[in-house]
Amino acid sequence: MNSNAIEQTLARRFHLERAPSFLARTASKAPIAFTRLKSAQALRGRSEAVPREAAFSIHVPLSLPFFSESWISGKFKSIAPATLGCAFLFDLSENPVVSLDTPFDSVRFYVSQAALDELSYDCGIRSPGGLHAPTFGGRDPVMYGLAQALAAAMEELGDGTALFADYVALAFHDHIVHTYGGVPAGVRTMRGGLAPWQVRRAQEFIDANLDGDPSIAQLASECGLSRSHFTRAFKQVLGMPPHQWRTKRRVERAKQLMQESLLGLVEIAVVSGFCDQSHFTRVFSQSEGLSPGVWRRLHHR
Repeated sequence: MNSNAIEQTLARRFHLERAPSFLARTASKAPIAFTRLKSAQALRGRSEAVPREAAFSIHVPLSLPFFSESWISGKFKSIAPATLGCAFLFDLSENPVVSLDTPFDSVRFYVSQAALDELSYDCGIRSPGGLHAPTFGGRDPVMYGLAQALAAAMEELGDGTALFADYVALAFHDHIVHTYGGVPAGVRTMRGGLAPWQVRRAQEFIDANLDGDPSIAQLASECGLSRSHFTRAFKQVLGMPPHQWRTKRRVERAKQLMQESLLGLVEIAVVSGFCDQSHFTRVFSQSEGLSPGVWRRLHHR
């Protein structure tokens, strides 16, 4: 299933016109997906029934109110008033349905049991036999932080890259297996950073694909590592996750082109891997404190 199919399915299920979604490519057996569910007004009725599957969804409210009623395996279950910073775990094998009688704005995290198993194997930890929340709607500042980062990326063209979604998915998995899966924290079989040749190979691969969107799986494969180990090791050595390193390199390529070529800013944006000039201007200004045009006038050779 691709991100468009997920968007269409969830938009229909929650009676929305759009349900922006990111699809991570961290697991080969099943996806990890993130979806923004937002309605500024109350809707009639309930969400559509969910096909039973061995999977879980975690809903994190970004604003209040939140869903007030639910039905789990056909049985009514009230939802206590939510607070910002809380998270609601649903077992999708129980066909959860919610009432849509209030406005809502949340990020839905989806993960299958197959994805949990595969990524846990990659991490060298045991896979949880399922996910369980001690309190329905309990506080979870980590999930709230991830939800805010995803929501911000969904609002800005070019920020919701697949590499970013992959990175968030690995952080999401690492958190939920310990918080909701009962796996002891700090137990891993793989440690250490990247060897010099692995650093060079990762950097070369990113530079060669600045105008594309390689996955963490591809980068890890180039270095002969698992996805989760590569992500941790990359940040340990270079001080930032892969998607931020790629953005840094895109800015550096743009600066070189502005200094040494006569290309226009639109062409430089495309050659450097940005979606368009607007995306280029926003990212460059955040990085350098100046717009590309001003920076070029000050530094053009």
